[in-house]
Amino acid sequence: MTAAVSKLASKIADAQIDGEIPALFTPVRREPRSDEVRSAEYTPFPRTRADQAPRRGFSRDVSPLGMCLGVDVPESIGALLRIEVKRLDGRSIGATIGRVVWCEPTRDGRYWIGLDLLCEPDGVPSKWHRRVMQERD
Repeated sequence: MTAAVSKLASKIADAQIDGEIPALFTPVRREPRSDEVRSAEYTPFPRTRADQAPRRGFSRDVSPLGMCLGVDVPESIGALLRIEVKRLDGRSIGATIGRVVWCEPTRDGRYWIGLDLLCEPDGVPSKWHRRVMQERD
C-alpha cells in the first residue's frame, strides 16, 4: 500500500470512529447555496440563428456565483447560455449569462449541468466578477 493510500485509509478509519465520514466527502463551498427549485429558460449565447427556441429546465443549488440546472439536452462544457429564471408564479427574476462547467447524465435520461454565472440577473456584474476584473487591472 502506498503512503498516500495508507494515510487516506487511516483518516477514513479515524472518521468512522468519530462518525465524520460525510464531512470528508462534502464539497467545500465558497458561499451558501439555496435549494429552491425554479423554472428556467435558456438559449445559447449569443444566439446565432432565429430558430434557436428557448429550452426549459429547472434550477437547484443556486448561489450568486453559480447554479445547477436539470435539463433534457446535454450542453458542451465551456458553452455560454443566457438563462432566465422564473418565480413559481411565472414572473421573471431576470436574465443572466452562465458558462457550462460540467454536465452529467441522470438515471432518467435527463442531464444536470453546472453553470458558472458571469453576471447577476439583468446583466449586472456579480460582486465576485467585479472583484476578479479589478484584480486584473
